[in-house]
Amino acid sequence: MKRSVSHVAMALALTLGTAGAIGVAAPAYAQKQPKMEISKEFQPHAVAIQESVNGSAENPQVAAGQQQAMDALNKVLGARDDASRAAAQAELDAARASVDQQMGGILAKLNAGRPTLSTADDKLFFGQMEQNVGQKMADFAMQQSGIQLMIDSGKLPPEELPKYHYFAGLSAFNSQNYADARTSLQKAVDGGYVDGGAEKMLVDSYLRDNMTAEGLTKLKSMITARMAAGQPVPEGWAFDGLAASVNQNQRDQAFDWALLTLQTDSRTQARGQAYNIFEAYTPNYSDEEQLDVLRLMSRDNGITESRQALTYLELMQPLRRPGEAKTFTDKGTQLPAGHSMVTEAKRVGAERYDSTLRELNADAPGATGNGAVAIADTYLGYGKAAEAEAAYRKGLETGAADKAKAQMGLGIALADQGKYAEAKQAFGQITTGNRASLAKAWIAYVDNKAG
Repeated sequence: MKRSVSHVAMALALTLGTAGAIGVAAPAYAQKQPKMEISKEFQPHAVAIQESVNGSAENPQVAAGQQQAMDALNKVLGARDDASRAAAQAELDAARASVDQQMGGILAKLNAGRPTLSTADDKLFFGQMEQNVGQKMADFAMQQSGIQLMIDSGKLPPEELPKYHYFAGLSAFNSQNYADARTSLQKAVDGGYVDGGAEKMLVDSYLRDNMTAEGLTKLKSMITARMAAGQPVPEGWAFDGLAASVNQNQRDQAFDWALLTLQTDSRTQARGQAYNIFEAYTPNYSDEEQLDVLRLMSRDNGITESRQALTYLELMQPLRRPGEAKTFTDKGTQLPAGHSMVTEAKRVGAERYDSTLRELNADAPGATGNGAVAIADTYLGYGKAAEAEAAYRKGLETGAADKAKAQMGLGIALADQGKYAEAKQAFGQITTGNRASLAKAWIAYVDNKAG
């Protein structure tokens, strides 16, 4: 999501504040220092700069010019053609010139004072002033320069540095200086500062700079580290990775990002799009494995295309699973009206529903191994989850050949009964083959259902 420039500027203003008056009221941070070491050479410039800044605090014309500059900057950033951008830039230049004039030619005063800086307090004071003026002129590059000078002064306490690195990175990011943004934001994150979306902005500084591979690698490491530590992953992180990988046509990575989105994002729209990619990009899944993908999607409102609905009908084989065919066609999710496959599935479901169920009930007590699993699979389509659970367990205990399939069926039957903890445990025992990634998707489903 595109960051709001005005919101960013306001956050910066509220956190960093403005400086006080030299010789009367020391700069906001410098008040904590026993003595200000303003150099003799810089002293007259500091006084002139301070007078301009203090004099602008209650000046309504400066406030009006600041708002005009911010509005114009938003127009510049949102312009879709060269002519609109040029017109918006002219507005921005005029608004900044107005602020400069109302502040008594502050830019000239800053330019004159900069070469005279020598002491740490010179730099701290000047940096505060420059950040303040940059804010009033909606000039993120100027704000970045001021904050970086404050950092370079060496006067900020170590525990405060990560926060200031963040704001330096934030300013660089909004001025589209992504290289500097990465440097500063990495220092902020390394220092433990994660407020204000610092980690995600660090990733975005790669993505916006056409360094997609590097950005996605960093994003994935951040997500997996949080998951391993049992910490929540902010919604939207994994989905951004999914969008970037799809845009780069990276099918294998897109599949992994779709799974991560299902694991970390509860938003309906995000999950729906993740299911679309997960289903379309499954790596060499068998028909039976793909069927369990579509069963999952059907349960989680993830079938959003007629193609998916028809594939589900084809893979379920209505003659084998009339109960599942009737349940799905009765629901009508994305089924194209009048399609021959839909008409046939409805007919088979209606004609064979009762007779097949009677056969299941008759055969279930004596079935073992693969037979028990087949009966369980058909029970599942009838919505008889308890009976399916019992048959899957019997199949596992009596030599079912495809244990992963039976184990997954057991997990689905448990999930359908609302036994989410048991279902998660059942899915968690599938650790190899294609079904390992599919099991993770089902675990994501039960975790979301369990809340």
